[in-house]
Amino acid sequence: MIHDVAPTVGGKYVLYWMIAARRHSWNFALDRAVDWARELRVPLLVLEALRADYRWASDRFHLFVIDGMRDNQTGFEAMGVGYYPYLERSPAEGRGLLRTLAGDAAVVVTDRAPVFDLPSLVSAASEQVAVRFEEVDGNGILPLDAPPAGVVFPTAYGFRRFLQRTLADHLTTRPRPTAAAH
Repeated sequence: MIHDVAPTVGGKYVLYWMIAARRHSWNFALDRAVDWARELRVPLLVLEALRADYRWASDRFHLFVIDGMRDNQTGFEAMGVGYYPYLERSPAEGRGLLRTLAGDAAVVVTDRAPVFDLPSLVSAASEQVAVRFEEVDGNGILPLDAPPAGVVFPTAYGFRRFLQRTLADHLTTRPRPTAAAH
């Protein structure tokens, strides 16, 4: 949870800022956003943006993401979910886009993903988003916060022992195969 405040009264939609789990199904963060949209009785808007420049940018990776955006467009249309794919044409062209969209949102949901530059991106965004802002862990079958705070596994053996003791509790929790808007 980034901003643990009540949803904004009068928000026009729930905004799901899709940054890691770039798929329209089997997606914990999308499920959370759909649940908020249903509870608040507002539409869901999905923002999937691709920056032009970052450390790992490459034509190959961008083609992969763009192909996924095409698939997401089709999937979200079929579900009745608003989808806004955004491709930055030049560096920093999209600056302020999330802040602008969040300004009309009741709630913003995003993926929790401790990879690449995503944690710093979310941290910077949290300073610009004033509404309820949630990060949802969808990284694997064991939640990132499952180990107690401060616990470090110095060996694979230690981690496996922890996993064997706790994994069964997490195996029944899984994302929904589809996330219909309402």
